[in-house]
Amino acid sequence: MQKNNRTRKRTSAVSLKVHTPSLSEPFRQKLSNGITVIGENIPAVESVAIGVWVNFGSRDERKEENGLTHLIEHMVFKGTEHFTADEIVGTIEDRGGYINAFTTKEFSCYYAKVFKEDLEETVHVLSDLVLYPKFDEHDLRSERKVVLTELQEVYDDPEDWGMDYIEEKMFGGNSLSMPIIGRASGLRRFTSRDLKSLHSKKFTADRIVISVAGNFNRQKLMAISEDYFSAMPVSSRVYIRKRPVVSAPKKYVVRRELGKQAHIIMGAAMPGANDPDRYAASTLGVILGDGSSSRLYKSVREKDGLAYSIYSYGSGYADTGVMGVYACTAVEDIDIAENKILSTIGEFVKNGPTEKEVVRAKAQLKAGIIFSLENLWDRASLFARDELYYREKSRVSESLDSIERITDEEIAGAAERYLGKGGFTTLKILPQSKEKLK
Repeated sequence: MQKNNRTRKRTSAVSLKVHTPSLSEPFRQKLSNGITVIGENIPAVESVAIGVWVNFGSRDERKEENGLTHLIEHMVFKGTEHFTADEIVGTIEDRGGYINAFTTKEFSCYYAKVFKEDLEETVHVLSDLVLYPKFDEHDLRSERKVVLTELQEVYDDPEDWGMDYIEEKMFGGNSLSMPIIGRASGLRRFTSRDLKSLHSKKFTADRIVISVAGNFNRQKLMAISEDYFSAMPVSSRVYIRKRPVVSAPKKYVVRRELGKQAHIIMGAAMPGANDPDRYAASTLGVILGDGSSSRLYKSVREKDGLAYSIYSYGSGYADTGVMGVYACTAVEDIDIAENKILSTIGEFVKNGPTEKEVVRAKAQLKAGIIFSLENLWDRASLFARDELYYREKSRVSESLDSIERITDEEIAGAAERYLGKGGFTTLKILPQSKEKLK
């Protein structure tokens, strides 16, 4: 359904005087079967954003299951016990609402944004998607074609495909190396029985978080949620994710029949969501590749004209992360561009950030948090992610304070630890033909 993109940083630098945003403490309450409901009532709006998050993603699949979680995300919309495919969408969209879903390496989420008076029917639809999908074999045959087309779309996009390739090489031997969408061979092999088996084992109450932001009555929300989700069973199994070991950096070159441009994607391991180093590492990524004030943009694009598009991106997980750099360049300039990227990063590692860079990076990070709070779905997502990663309520002011406390020395230390020794896993994508663009 929704295409899942990594965090690609392309914003412009701003001067920002940050005030802690208005954010009431979200409530956190359990249903009878242990499902967590967390949310914030905002009476000033007329709508509600609600998501059902499942703490299970592609990294939790076995190798032979890779792609099943994403396929389930597609298949639930083909029909459930109480709704046909048309009724699932029509129940929401006919009232002006929006419904969608996405899968990541650690979660899947089924969500909607609707008017406040449509909350109960929306909870009914979302609960059916999660509890009672049909997984009809005939529907699977048609939806399989859709997912295979999506897989081809990823392959045809050198950015998306290249970023998956980098993580495959960095996390080889760990399930984090597997692509969210899976592989064509597996997708062609999966049956309705495979979908039902994974769903029954992994879609359990102990993995579910319901996150809500908008105009709603808390007591009514809890009563509705209890009515529609109490039938979800609890699993007695405890799943512990295996912490990945990052492979030694290597360089890869791939030739593909795709356009006349060359692409460079680099990836280096970064701290995960539970690592106190994450704030310094995020600031480091902003300084290097976030927007037209970043070092890489200035040196590679503006000064030397070696790339039209160059930016940093981040993939964050519970126990690790990736800071990547993407650049698109002319075929004849690819080696020069790579060397320029590495020398720019090397100079940063050696000398650290300037005071101006640190101020700008902090403003960018805080702006990203505050701007997201102006969107109901982003607020609901913030609550869910904090609950899934930290098992605690959202603490926006604490995050803002942590960003503000970052020092130049901490950023320089993070650069040395994560970029100064092991280097980058690097992929160059070149066209099959060496003909220049005319």
